[in-house]
Amino acid sequence: MSTGWKIYWVVVATTVTNYLTMVLWSLPHVSELADGSMPFDMRPFGYSFDDALVFLSAIDDQGRDFYLDTQQLLDSMYPALFAITVAIPLVRLVPRYWGWMLAVVAIAAGIFDYLENRAVAVLLTTEPDLVTETMVYTANNWTLAKSISTTIASVALLVALLVKGIKWVKNRKAIMDKPNL
Repeated sequence: MSTGWKIYWVVVATTVTNYLTMVLWSLPHVSELADGSMPFDMRPFGYSFDDALVFLSAIDDQGRDFYLDTQQLLDSMYPALFAITVAIPLVRLVPRYWGWMLAVVAIAAGIFDYLENRAVAVLLTTEPDLVTETMVYTANNWTLAKSISTTIASVALLVALLVKGIKWVKNRKAIMDKPNL
């Protein structure tokens, strides 16, 4: 295995570790500090102005600090890690320009995640009674854009891996079925 692929697999392991840390620890902790209300990052179908106000009213100062510091620190690494982890195999596994187009979708997912993080930070640093519908609408749109592009890129990668796996099994079977001379 080349050095480039070894580095890639370290990035994959880092991506998975970062994601699991957020999903299993930091985001549930944010939810706990907001009286069970779901953090913005965990709402793939978006949220309304009223939903945002409920969350922002429920989360206390300790929760805001944890969301802004710990959670957003973890989420400052994840978008780039996701983009790299998904884009590289899409380019390698999906034929022609389709792989590159899907890689752009994975990279866009990372960019949208960064934009979502910034918009959420604005919401968290604004007093709930000063939050505007435009602020929530902006954050919500970045959340939706992130969710859609992440889903497209992830499903495309799973399909590409499945197709590659089926081809590999068929080739192995053909080799095994070939009579020895």
